[in-house]
Amino acid sequence: MLDASTAVPLYVQLREELEDKIRSGSCQPGERLQPEGEMAKTYGVSIITVRKAVSELVEKGLVEKKQGKGTFVCKPKFTKDMKNLQSFSEMCAHLGMKPGGKMLENKLVVADEKIRDLLNLEKGSQVVYISRLRYADGDPVAIEKNYFPLKYAFLLGENFDDNSMFDFLRDRAQISVAMSEKWIGLCRVTAREAELLKLAKGTAQLFIKSVTYTQEHEPLYVGNQIFNGEICSFYVCESTDV
Repeated sequence: MLDASTAVPLYVQLREELEDKIRSGSCQPGERLQPEGEMAKTYGVSIITVRKAVSELVEKGLVEKKQGKGTFVCKPKFTKDMKNLQSFSEMCAHLGMKPGGKMLENKLVVADEKIRDLLNLEKGSQVVYISRLRYADGDPVAIEKNYFPLKYAFLLGENFDDNSMFDFLRDRAQISVAMSEKWIGLCRVTAREAELLKLAKGTAQLFIKSVTYTQEHEPLYVGNQIFNGEICSFYVCESTDV
């Protein structure tokens, strides 16, 4: 029960109690919370207190209000920390989620001008193209399209369904990823991309273009990633420190 004698406001206590239930799994994704009037009686507080606590849960993305239906627990978002360089598998592990993948293509293609410029290649150069559909706890989260210089042709024929490409490069070729430049924007998914991510064709989704470098400061690959914005978010920390 809530304690009115403490300095912590009742709405904060209620919010924290509800948040604990959601994060512990006592309240499952999709589960409907008590109506505000019932919750006020259950916890012995005013409806205003309930509304303020629930409003903060909405702001945190933990619950959502559906008009005429009530307030429901949201499915946790997959959050990509942009300030730390991590593989998809490492990000999932950090979030307590099970990573997965399905390789879509692994072949040689002729690099277009943009890929050539980022990889410092000559016109007509071929690159190793590897695309994968990535899963978090069984849900399709992202489509990866990576382009490697031909020196990484040993990647051809390898299967990258559920394993980490970062780990493979480190263990097989003693190549460690050191840095990545990223550009973030929006894109509209094609019919094929929509099918893979279980979305409607033309839906606007999060898009990351990146160039990843080795410890020798050589471009390792150019990557294009499409993230399902309904279940993904990006975290960036900014500072005025120089």
